[in-house]
Amino acid sequence: MAQARRSLLSSCQLSRWLLRVGAALAVAAALSACASKPGPWPARALPASAAVTVDAAQLLSRKQLVDWQYDLDERNLRATGSPRHEAYIDALHERLLRAGVKQLRFEPVNLQQWSVEAEHWGLEVLDGERPGVLPSAGYIPYSGVTPPSGIAGRIVYLAPDSKPDASLAGKLVLVEMPKAAWKGQVFHQAAMHVHDPDHAMEADTPYARPFQMLGPFIALLDSLQAAGAAGVIVILDTPSLSADGLYAPCDGVVRRLPGVFVDRGRGQRLRERVLAGTAPVLRLTMAATVRQVQTRNLIGIIPGKSEELMVLNSYTDGTNGLETNGPNAIVDMAQYLTRLPQDSLPRSVMLLLTGGHLAGGAGTGQFMDRHKDDGLTQRMAAMLTIGQLGAMEVLPHSDGYLHLTGRSEPAALFSPRTPALMDAASAMLRHANVAPAFVLPPANAGGDGSAKSAAWPDAGRTLRAAQGIPTINYLKAPTYQFSYGIGTVTQTDYRLMQRETVALTQLLLDLSRVPYADLRKKTAP
Repeated sequence: MAQARRSLLSSCQLSRWLLRVGAALAVAAALSACASKPGPWPARALPASAAVTVDAAQLLSRKQLVDWQYDLDERNLRATGSPRHEAYIDALHERLLRAGVKQLRFEPVNLQQWSVEAEHWGLEVLDGERPGVLPSAGYIPYSGVTPPSGIAGRIVYLAPDSKPDASLAGKLVLVEMPKAAWKGQVFHQAAMHVHDPDHAMEADTPYARPFQMLGPFIALLDSLQAAGAAGVIVILDTPSLSADGLYAPCDGVVRRLPGVFVDRGRGQRLRERVLAGTAPVLRLTMAATVRQVQTRNLIGIIPGKSEELMVLNSYTDGTNGLETNGPNAIVDMAQYLTRLPQDSLPRSVMLLLTGGHLAGGAGTGQFMDRHKDDGLTQRMAAMLTIGQLGAMEVLPHSDGYLHLTGRSEPAALFSPRTPALMDAASAMLRHANVAPAFVLPPANAGGDGSAKSAAWPDAGRTLRAAQGIPTINYLKAPTYQFSYGIGTVTQTDYRLMQRETVALTQLLLDLSRVPYADLRKKTAP
């Protein structure tokens, strides 16, 4: 079983590699040449005027950004508290030191970690003409644990919209991933500002991304667990090449419902056998470990004129290179800010790089809880959270491959209904010329009847954890956001990434000059 599983993983890794061939090879070759020589960082002291208008020439080169994107891809899945995650935190610490941030410290983040090694999970057919390993698209993280020998039984099928009940107790249950899809209308109805000069996201433009199924999926898992199901097999409505490696949900809740994903083709064959009365006997193995671990938040201070703080935030754990490239952008912004005269920064700047993104946002929540009574959070005038910079739109085709569309991934800047924040957010989108892009309120549930419980990932979580601190959250949600083992170097627009970094730095500096009270003045919804 272990050897078969390792062979299967090699096949999955090959599939991931195939996503980057073809037209992308020429791009990759050019990017590789850039990455081989990242080049020096800007070093000269900046004038006070550079704190008013950002000098784009003083941000890091595209060569450096490409090099870091390669580095992130090589680090692969950085599950919370894993050796890969801890090594990345150390690398960011070294980069911030090089950026001139002298006040750096770590703070602990405690959490319950669920982990499984490659050879310790999988599906196996025990009856029929072809017993043996049944290839699966991935494990469901934090889903549960089986004995080393696994759990076996004849599977049952739960149709969409059917409610789990006691009849599923002790059974291996086959289900379909809940579906949710939006159209551009959802964005336009909720938006406080739209930047879409080329009309790339009209009201009837389809928009389907994996995050939209997270809420319904979590509800399904919890209801199956409550019904006493022994395990779950989830059918993803996508071919194998774009199904492999899904890491969801990432709420950090350890469940007692071990489960795996299968792609559309295998799932359909399983479903047909169950409906025909010839349900196979399967064995599900999930020999995971659950233990208490400690990871770290990385915190830096860039002194300004005031003890009040502007906070730059991102997370250090994640599924793939593009989903979590925010910390590298913060390093770039930091090397610019540290070279400004201290008196030109109206407020000090806190860099808050948190762990626990893949464990329910534990890092942000524990930081806020730790400092709620010591005055630190009261000094925070506003917070800017960033991620997924430079993301290009990639959509799955019927051939199973992910294809670049040639457009930028739609972006959102979540902001409270505060005039100063909304104005700054709108200016940032125009300055970066990122489109289609929307300034949205913190929660943008549905609007077209098909996404009633959906909301963009992390937008609500970060704002809730911020405990009233005015927070702008810039993010995107590409189709591969929750996929591990996928290369992102050729799915990144580095010119866009540079424009976004310049515009976000300008936004931070502009808000640093807004009075504390004005950052909290909200308009009527």
